[in-house]
Amino acid sequence: MDNKSKPRIHAVSPPDITVNTWWEKTRELTGVVDYVHVRAPEWTKREKERAVEWALKEGTAPKQLIINDEPELAAAYGLAGTHLPERRTVYPVSVGWGQSIHSAGAAERSEQEGASWLYFGHVFASGSKPGKAPRGVRALKAVAESVRIPVIAIGGIDAGKAAECINCGASGVAAIAYFYEAEEPGKAAEELRTRLRSDDNEG
Repeated sequence: MDNKSKPRIHAVSPPDITVNTWWEKTRELTGVVDYVHVRAPEWTKREKERAVEWALKEGTAPKQLIINDEPELAAAYGLAGTHLPERRTVYPVSVGWGQSIHSAGAAERSEQEGASWLYFGHVFASGSKPGKAPRGVRALKAVAESVRIPVIAIGGIDAGKAAECINCGASGVAAIAYFYEAEEPGKAAEELRTRLRSDDNEG
């Protein structure tokens, strides 16, 4: 991931979704978003592998796919990499990896350990984090300024909030509900992309 390129859009799979339903929605996204993140924490390793195989068979580029906490699968299929939780302190050596972090200190540690990208959140109020206060864009800005690798904002992201994250130094945005709860995920992704382009042109 290039920290100086156009803002990157990540579609992250939600919890409590079947592989079939995931692909029905994801197939609308692959032509618009930059990365598809196979996250679904309740899936077995085989289910994650089936999701990857399905996406690849349907024409998704391997380097468009990120898989959660499965470095062996990421390496075997030539994916963009694997994504790790913040608590992970043993890091893969055979494949690129990113990590979820929640502070500038954690961001700096991950960068020193060799992370290629970071997810920071939750930036805004999020249905996946009920009762937990969002960390906000000021904290996002502090994290983005603390490292050289790309920082991806996550948590409560939608088309109306994405540009604010980019303006605070994020290299991209990641969304779950915004895409996967939309009646037409592809159109939702197009709207987000359009809003980012519009803000960039105005700037």
